[in-house]
Amino acid sequence: MPQIVILTIAMELLEASGYLARGAFLVDRLLQVLGLSGRSFLPLLMGHACAVPAVHATRIIRDPRERLTAILVLPLMTCSARIPTYALILTTFFAAYGAWVQALLFVGLYFCGILASLVASLALRRTATRGRSLPLVLEMPAYRTPQLGFIARKAAQTAGRFMRDVGTVILAVSAVLWVLLQVPMPGAVPAGPPAAASAPAPTPVASSIAGGVGRSLEPITAPLGFDWRINVSLIGSFGAREVMVGTMGIIFGIEDAEDEPAPLAAQIRDAKRPDGSPAYTMRTGIALLAFFVLACQCMSTVAAIRRETKTWRWPAFVLAYSYAAAYAAAFVAYQVSGLLGLP
Repeated sequence: MPQIVILTIAMELLEASGYLARGAFLVDRLLQVLGLSGRSFLPLLMGHACAVPAVHATRIIRDPRERLTAILVLPLMTCSARIPTYALILTTFFAAYGAWVQALLFVGLYFCGILASLVASLALRRTATRGRSLPLVLEMPAYRTPQLGFIARKAAQTAGRFMRDVGTVILAVSAVLWVLLQVPMPGAVPAGPPAAASAPAPTPVASSIAGGVGRSLEPITAPLGFDWRINVSLIGSFGAREVMVGTMGIIFGIEDAEDEPAPLAAQIRDAKRPDGSPAYTMRTGIALLAFFVLACQCMSTVAAIRRETKTWRWPAFVLAYSYAAAYAAAFVAYQVSGLLGLP
C-alpha cells in the first residue's frame, strides 16, 4: 500500500499543477500509432500503482473501442503489487551480481511491462477492437500551485479503497491458503525419507491439500522450471500478487517474509530436490520473472474489468491471452537460458 499512496500523491501533484494534461498531449502522437490517444495516458500511468482504479479511470476515454483496448492491456502494466515478488526473485537468484545489476533488472521489468502493454494495444486495435479512433481534444488547464490538503485527502481515499477492495481479498486468500497448507490431503501418504543425505526432510506442507494441488500441476509447469511450491504460490497470487511472497514464506516456514525477504531467499536458494540437486536455479528465476511480467495475477482486476465491461467475455479474454503469453514467455526463457549454459 505505501507504493500506491506514493504514486497517487505523485499523480495528483501532476494533475493539480496542470502538467498531467500537457503530458497527455505530448504522448498523444505516440499513442495514436498504437491505436490509443492521449486520454489513455492517465489510466496507463495509474496502472503502475494499481490496475483496479486504472480500469475505473478509463471512463474518461470517449472512444468505446479505445477504452476497451486500454482496459484489456492495463493488467500488463507493472503495478506496485508486483514489487514484493520482483524483490524476492531478484534477491534470491541475482544476489551474487550486486545491487546495481538487480536495480537495472528491476527497471527493465518495468519497461517490459510497458512494452508488452503497447504491443498488445497495437495487436488489439488491428483485431478485436479495430476501428477508427477519435481525435484528442483537450482544454489545457492553467499552471497552478497544488493544494496539499486536497492531495492528502485523495491519497487517504485511495488507501481506504485499496484496503476495502484489495486488502480484504489479500486477507481472505491468505487465510484460505494457510488452511489449505495445513490440512492434509485426504488419503495422502506421508513422504518417505529423502533420497540423498543433503536433501531436506519432508514437511507436512508437502502432503497438504495445497501441496497436492501444486503437485498435480507439475507436469504442466515442469517445462518452466516450476515445482509444486511455486505452483501453490502462483495460485495464491491470483487472489493478489503480493500473496506470493507470504505463501512462499508459509511453505518454507519463514515468518514476516513480506517485510524481510532475505531469510526466505536463502531458504529458496538452499532448497533441494529429493535427489539432492538444487530445486531452483537462475533459470527458474528468469522464467518466473517472465511469467509474472505478463500474467494477470489479480482477482480484483478481473472483477473490475467485469464491472466496467458488464460481461465476462472480456475478463475471460484477458485471462486467456495473458496466461498464454506468460506461459510461452516463461517456457522460452527457461529453455533458451538452458541452451545458453546458464545454471
